[in-house]
Amino acid sequence: MEEHAHNEDRMIKKTILFATDFDKTLSVGDIGYILSAKLGVSPEQFDQKIEEIKRRNIVQLGGELAHLIVRDPAYAGKVSKDLLYQVGKEIKLKKGVAELMKILSEGIDNFRFKPYIVSAAPKECVEKAVENMLPIENVYGTTFIYNNYGIAQEIERTNAGHAKVATIDMLKEKENVPRNSIIYVGDGSSDVHVMLHILSYNGYTITVSPSPYMGHICRRSVISENVLSLLVPVLADILKYDQDKIRTYFEGREHPILEWNRTDTEWLEIA
Repeated sequence: MEEHAHNEDRMIKKTILFATDFDKTLSVGDIGYILSAKLGVSPEQFDQKIEEIKRRNIVQLGGELAHLIVRDPAYAGKVSKDLLYQVGKEIKLKKGVAELMKILSEGIDNFRFKPYIVSAAPKECVEKAVENMLPIENVYGTTFIYNNYGIAQEIERTNAGHAKVATIDMLKEKENVPRNSIIYVGDGSSDVHVMLHILSYNGYTITVSPSPYMGHICRRSVISENVLSLLVPVLADILKYDQDKIRTYFEGREHPILEWNRTDTEWLEIA
């Protein structure tokens, strides 16, 4: 009887909250460029508008597109819910997104993962882009208030900057996990607040960007066109796999690692 109870204890899975950004983390491009093109706004014009918003510090980092949608004359009154879904259909994802979500949902060894997308991008765009890969209720993006014609009129809630912190804290309570059982993956300035928050409680942060400032606040930097690469630091640092076991794991899933370079990079500016 005691042995049976001991075996059951060993089978208990540890739950990990796995949250990831979307734009340039799971996707190849930027939603803003796709939406802008549909409204006749050139990439150069879009960039100028974003830089001007950042210069004025009038929205949280990452919330610039949402601000344009409801405030800028080139966007306001022209962005419908259907248009956002259409943009979502056209988003190109990085390789391996569907399989990554499947692996996380099924769990690895005695660890089970609860995958969520927490993004400043419009929720409808992200939902459509990852349709059938992740439940809609696991996607947290910026939401809008629409008029009777389905046109975005006002921002209901943006998932940018400090708002991502609030979303992560809510998901922590929902999944009932300790703060050191949270993984967050991001790529840019809109992820800084949430990454610092998670790090302060011994959570785990991963960046998919080579930017120096991201490397300073992330446990690991992973640069790859295939998001299955995000499993490497998880397997190494959380499940304690050695390099040979990681290679065997990927080979077992018919994704052999062809090249693996790991370096410690020093970023210096010397006067």
